[in-house]
Amino acid sequence: MQISESMGAFGKKNSASSKKSSVAERLTLMIDALGGIGNIADATHCMTRLRLKLKDQSLASEETLKSISGVQGVVFAQDQTQIIIGVDVEQWHKTLQGMLQDGNVASNTDDTAASAKDGKLFQNAMRIVAGIFGPVVPAIAGAGMLMGLLSGLIATNVISETSDTVFFFRSISVAVFFFLPMLVSFSAAKMFKVNEYIALAVAAAMLSPQLIEKAAALKAASEVAELTVLGVVPIELMNYGGSIVPTILAVWLLSKVTPLVDSIVPTVAKPVLTPLFAFAVTATATLSFVGPLGMWLSNGAGWVVSSLLEISPTLTGFVFGLTRPITIVFGIHHSMTPISLNNFALYGKDLLMPIMCLGNLAIAGATLAIWHKQRKTVSKEQSSITAGSGVTAILGITEPALFGVLTKYTKAMFTASLAAGVFGAISVTLDTHLTSYILSSVFSLPAYLSAGTQNFIQAVLGVCGVFALSFVLTTMFVKVDDK
Repeated sequence: MQISESMGAFGKKNSASSKKSSVAERLTLMIDALGGIGNIADATHCMTRLRLKLKDQSLASEETLKSISGVQGVVFAQDQTQIIIGVDVEQWHKTLQGMLQDGNVASNTDDTAASAKDGKLFQNAMRIVAGIFGPVVPAIAGAGMLMGLLSGLIATNVISETSDTVFFFRSISVAVFFFLPMLVSFSAAKMFKVNEYIALAVAAAMLSPQLIEKAAALKAASEVAELTVLGVVPIELMNYGGSIVPTILAVWLLSKVTPLVDSIVPTVAKPVLTPLFAFAVTATATLSFVGPLGMWLSNGAGWVVSSLLEISPTLTGFVFGLTRPITIVFGIHHSMTPISLNNFALYGKDLLMPIMCLGNLAIAGATLAIWHKQRKTVSKEQSSITAGSGVTAILGITEPALFGVLTKYTKAMFTASLAAGVFGAISVTLDTHLTSYILSSVFSLPAYLSAGTQNFIQAVLGVCGVFALSFVLTTMFVKVDDK
């Protein structure tokens, strides 16, 4: 984390002001290196990166961006310019938003649909997924960590499972996952450039308690859980709690319906009739066919993953582990989030998130091995940066280690990936799994207790083993003398 040099030792108010000014100054340099404020068409962020859509990416100077204090790396991927900041990214993003508005350039103004016309379907899909789930991850990770902590306390008999305390905290954490469509809809609305609150209204319609109760009543009476609206429109009553794909499709549909309605409605009636018809048409179409289609796609994705695990769990674990560091480098690691969440919804557990944690610890092991080898040959400042990056990776934030250390040592990146692949294979083979979404760090280990003591022991041994293997392999095969 970068700290302003002008911060006083005791003046908190002055320190905060100084740091804020420093971020603004560095953002000014960044904007210049990106081709000017008018070249920025879209600005979002995830947990560690600014994700920018530039009108002309060729105007961006990678070397200048990397030279700015606080910038830990730059990645050009998925038609995005990704600038790695670290844990201070939210402050940078807020300051950048203000600068964009002052410069009369509104962020999130590029046409996502138009950008998809360039034929780069995969890149745009990954960009959309990252843009949607990046802001949502802290909320679901917080709820997941709470569920994991409760499981650990119950398993160790610190607290009774029947206590009011467990009932309360479990209820509020489960609620986050049930109402996940509302979180996803708000984030997706920003990506698809549509009114966030109408998107929330559509998600609320998907979670209507009356519709859920009606479906239960029809099923109890051995009848088909279906309604007929307007005499011709069939509505299949489904429980969309925790759904992801149906929600994203619903917001995408809203982004198409809204301008169509807006073009038909007279100007004087737009404030009333546009939201009315946009909501009514989108909600009806979603609950009629878009939502069921999304559920079918979700189940299909879950089937593909489960089939791969059935064919060869060891190979599947190895491939996911081997590619984990690379996906982080290219900023597509958030593409795993909907798969894991879907696994929780379908099977009540997920085998992939433990591999993410193993990948992070492998990165930490390789980074600290580099620190161990270079500590006597480089400056104390550089050595402390490397050590700090390794510790941060243990805590779940890997970008400083990847872009500040491992990208400079190709063999170290490979040894970390190999270690993650080996222990990823072991993890899946032993059925090490999670029952709720959590951050991939050592602080997440108590969550493994929810699946039993054996599962917890496997997770701890896996984390220790992958760190040790990555450290040893990097120490043996990577030379640092010329760096």
